[in-house]
Amino acid sequence: MPSKRLALRTLGAVAVVATAVSLSGCSTIMPLFGIQPTVPGNSAQTGTTSGTTSDSATSAELQFASVFTDMGSVHPTVDIADQLALQLDVWTEQKTHDWTPLADKRFSFVIGVYDNRVPAEASFDQKRRVYMSNITVTAQTTTASGTVETPYTLNTDPIKVTLDPEALRSDQGLGLLITSPKGGFQLESQQIGVLAGDTQGVMLDFAMQISYENAPLSNTYTTQVVHQYVPIAIFSEAAAAAATPTPTPTVTPTPIP
Repeated sequence: MPSKRLALRTLGAVAVVATAVSLSGCSTIMPLFGIQPTVPGNSAQTGTTSGTTSDSATSAELQFASVFTDMGSVHPTVDIADQLALQLDVWTEQKTHDWTPLADKRFSFVIGVYDNRVPAEASFDQKRRVYMSNITVTAQTTTASGTVETPYTLNTDPIKVTLDPEALRSDQGLGLLITSPKGGFQLESQQIGVLAGDTQGVMLDFAMQISYENAPLSNTYTTQVVHQYVPIAIFSEAAAAAATPTPTPTVTPTPIP
């Protein structure tokens, strides 16, 4: 799947004053067989995944139901305020049905916010600024034995790791601008490490500390932590080997004299 590229940004960030802060964390992730779990607490929010799970994603071959595994990408969205939609795009360029405990497993993702109160082509000054000051991504496993591993963790200031050389940021320390089309955040080729042999699935928990403008150019912001979850199926090494077709030998024709 082709990687998405963030547009170059040229407009400076507006002065801001942080007002309301409502933070909540995520507790232990339980084994899930769907797309979006219920998140405890009131300040953390979750979204719904666009599209529906196809037959192959719910068939017996998947131990851990996953749109990401079925499609190679997933695009959950959530309204963090009235008609202010945060979208997380997660994808891989690998064959997801080859994701076994020992295989190299890599994913990429983009985070952006869209102000749907105004048309997409509206002036940027008519849109509410949204900043992200921290991004945490945690992978936890579900195994047949019940043992839980954390094969991938990320906890960082997005400004420090953004791929955009001209990223726009808040002068008041609210982080990286992620309002489209001038803002956004992208990371590529994030590696999930070696897993236990009885691993059935991995749950990615994206936790984003977001500050959104209460009205365009108001310079007043509300801060919260937004969670998005992406389940990924993991296949056993034996099942993957059995599913690999044995090449059929090609008969070399007898040359004609």
